[in-house]
Amino acid sequence: MPKMIMDLRNRWGYEFSFYFAQIAPYFNYNEMSPYFRNAQKSLLKVSKTGMVVTNDIGENYDIHPSNKHDVGERFARLALNNDYDKDIISSGPLFKSSKIHNNKIILRFDHIGSGLVLNESIQEFEIAGKNNIYIKARVINKNNRLEVFSDEIENPFFVRYAWSDTSSASLFNSEGLPASSFSTQSQ
Repeated sequence: MPKMIMDLRNRWGYEFSFYFAQIAPYFNYNEMSPYFRNAQKSLLKVSKTGMVVTNDIGENYDIHPSNKHDVGERFARLALNNDYDKDIISSGPLFKSSKIHNNKIILRFDHIGSGLVLNESIQEFEIAGKNNIYIKARVINKNNRLEVFSDEIENPFFVRYAWSDTSSASLFNSEGLPASSFSTQSQ
């Protein structure tokens, strides 16, 4: 993708913005979609790119979800913010860093907007020790960061979020934009 973006920009003669949608939840990716989403997220290192996250509006049995309205609105937010200098939040939270402190893993994000919002009815956070055995985690929302832990893991080492083919978003910013899946292990 970076080479394709560079080639298109060379052929058109300028560095235009390049926006793309992250792959939506779908049942038949053989548990590879979190890795593919991570690869897509790495494209954000290319200048003037943007990514629309769709893990809150996917349909597990339709590879092309029917909710194009929200996807289009998210693309518009990217363009309005990045190309037309409108002061709006154009992305959901993107994992930035983690720190282990007192048997909890503290997570920080870019693009938190006015604050982080957790949908408590959906549990998409998992935690593991150095053994890489993941279990469901408890999460405390501190508005600008998350504290992730489990009473079953004394020395936590890794956290992952929405790490399956059909994961659904449970983390948003207060503007309603979903967080992309991530794993601290693959950072």
